[in-house]
Amino acid sequence: PIYSQSLLDDGTSLGTFSSLSGGSQVADNFSLDQEYSITGLAWWGSYYDFDTGDSFTVRLLSDDGGQPTENADILDSNSLDVSRTAETGVTDDFGQQIYRYDVSLSLMLGSGDFYLSVMNDADDMWFWADAASGDLTNWFRVGATDPWTDEFSGYDLAFVLSGEQVIADVPEPASWVLMLLGLSGLVFRQRGRCPPSISSACHG
Repeated sequence: PIYSQSLLDDGTSLGTFSSLSGGSQVADNFSLDQEYSITGLAWWGSYYDFDTGDSFTVRLLSDDGGQPTENADILDSNSLDVSRTAETGVTDDFGQQIYRYDVSLSLMLGSGDFYLSVMNDADDMWFWADAASGDLTNWFRVGATDPWTDEFSGYDLAFVLSGEQVIADVPEPASWVLMLLGLSGLVFRQRGRCPPSISSACHG
């Protein structure tokens, strides 16, 4: 993992329902200190009464003066292949089973502040589970293009980003040696040349 707000798994998670059709769209913020290749995303959630299926929309938004941009300018997808696994022995505050959801991604994120939004439009009473860590802030809006409102609710939303740090290519030692030899040759040739103004004196 390159960023983690792990699941609050002690059975006291209330969660936040997140469904555009249900009139509740939520997001949580995270920060990266360097560039990463993002390869996977996982989050956790539960269903209020019974499972009516999944139709997830995952959105990644950049920062707009300390809040999410209105439009998902990094990722906006409802066609991801989402796998679901029951967390053994873990339930929410209503006694409902909590599940882990996983998707594969392929995108680059540099350093900065970002926001993740996950919605399940197949079930407008699907709850995004609480996290055990974070900055105790999440974001909320009703309509798809409404401004976001920060909710200092005292909890965060559970998700994990996985990937690899992007490392700039560094020349191998042999390449450095060749470069230095080339530079030293240029210097030697420059020193051996005679200025045109005294060329006749140099060559007799």
